[in-house]
Amino acid sequence: MELVAGAAHQRVRPNDVEQTLAQEFDVTVTEVNESIKELVAKDDLVYSYRDPCSYVEIPCNGCDGAHHAARPMHVVTDADGNSWLCDDDVDSSGDLSKQCWDCGEMAFTRAS
Repeated sequence: MELVAGAAHQRVRPNDVEQTLAQEFDVTVTEVNESIKELVAKDDLVYSYRDPCSYVEIPCNGCDGAHHAARPMHVVTDADGNSWLCDDDVDSSGDLSKQCWDCGEMAFTRAS
């Protein structure tokens, strides 16, 4: 999923997926294909054809080509001054590492 999600337009040629993952994880192409089939069965990935090539891609359910906004999120700063990107309904008194993404050095907000 990470390979496809990180690709341009969230799609990769099936051969590229097979070869990359087989080499990276030292598994057979058959094992990679079985994993792809499982992800397709769960609707996490789909096979597509965009002339003249076939791809494995992340499905765009209900997409009409228009930009769709992300879910509401905001940046929360913890007691140590660390920034976290969180869903809007985050429990800021809870463990942010289980609810949010660590912003690290990346600034998501403007300086005051």
